[in-house]
Amino acid sequence: MSGAGPRRAPSTATSAIPLVDRARGAIGEWFTEGLSRGRGDALTVGRAALAAALAYLVSGLLWNHEYPFFSSIVAFIIIGFGIEKKMRKIVEMSCGVMLGVLLGELARGLLGAGTWQILVIVFCAGMLARLIDSSNLFGFQVAIQSLLVMIMPVTPTMTPGGRALDAITGVSVAIVVHLLLSGDPRRLQSRAAASFYRELEGTLVNLALAARSGDRAVAQAALKKLRDVSQKYTDEWKLANDVANEIATFAPSGLRHADDVSRLQHLLVGSDRAMRNARVIARQETDFLEAVRGDAHSALADALLAARDAVQELATAVSHEDVDFTAARRQLRLFSSYLTPEMLLRNDEGKRPGRAGHFEGVTLTIQLRSLAIDLLQATGLSASEAKRFLPSLVVAADGDAIGPRPMTVEMRTLEPQATTEALELLITDRSDPDRRR
Repeated sequence: MSGAGPRRAPSTATSAIPLVDRARGAIGEWFTEGLSRGRGDALTVGRAALAAALAYLVSGLLWNHEYPFFSSIVAFIIIGFGIEKKMRKIVEMSCGVMLGVLLGELARGLLGAGTWQILVIVFCAGMLARLIDSSNLFGFQVAIQSLLVMIMPVTPTMTPGGRALDAITGVSVAIVVHLLLSGDPRRLQSRAAASFYRELEGTLVNLALAARSGDRAVAQAALKKLRDVSQKYTDEWKLANDVANEIATFAPSGLRHADDVSRLQHLLVGSDRAMRNARVIARQETDFLEAVRGDAHSALADALLAARDAVQELATAVSHEDVDFTAARRQLRLFSSYLTPEMLLRNDEGKRPGRAGHFEGVTLTIQLRSLAIDLLQATGLSASEAKRFLPSLVVAADGDAIGPRPMTVEMRTLEPQATTEALELLITDRSDPDRRR
């Protein structure tokens, strides 16, 4: 019929497949992340459970309390989930518990127990806690402990100071369990560093793909992702450093690892700078590819992959007990050999950018040189030692559009090419303890 509209395609089950696949993928990702969290926190949760049980047992044996629930609560909260600075938490927790119990006992003795009494004591406890300290944990403990004292029934064996004794017992047991069962402090740092370097590796691979294909959108996507997540990985490593330093200071099992903990703390300084530099490199590469109209640059891609290989060597060095950066420095020397405009900015047809793309390309080159210095400093080199690995920018100039000019013999001597001094830094890494920082 001429008046009939277009026939609608019959609905089939295949139209729902993309939605099903997305749901399956989301569930699989959620489950994988959950397993990862479980594996990462299994030891901490086990310690918390053990501390809660021991605190309950010890408090019952020492004070003959029928229901010493305060001991278990305090011990479990102090150990908690994940990694964090436990000694600071112990101090805040102890002070908060003691003050909360004291306020609750005082209010119960003066006002009795009831609805309006709970309103008064919780409000007063919370406001007093905010006045004394800005810590949320401290405020929470003051308020919640005063509330528990008000609402829990008094048992025949529970004296006004009994809850305070239970709280002290829980704190003490948690401290002992934490210090004796903390394990190797370097494990926390290595795990955080591995996640950090994995993200940096992924970014360099994506930027290499963008350079080889000339696709500006790939570089822009890498920049967006890095902006969203890079600070998270830096913060996780900083926290791991703080916790590892605490364990190496107070825990008997961690004292012998103090030097290695310090070395891994130092590694974050250069690595964090490298991560920040990677964000700038991603932005500069995006601008460069736009300026050269999407030309493919395989040499730039090779340089970025060499940087990725160096980051992998850093991650490997961190994962071993005997931290040695010789292989990482060797790979960084290879990466550094690319870092002149002459090498990096030729497209796959052998042409260099003219006026369009010249500024963006040179800026990208300088930023990549800065990345090399950051990673070399992460291995323990000083800035002056790291610069020996870089080829001269002056030598790269040939009177064309790339590099500084004019070209004179005097200017050649200002920035000599990398010499055997850089190789000496590699050779001495294993034999000289001062090099292994």
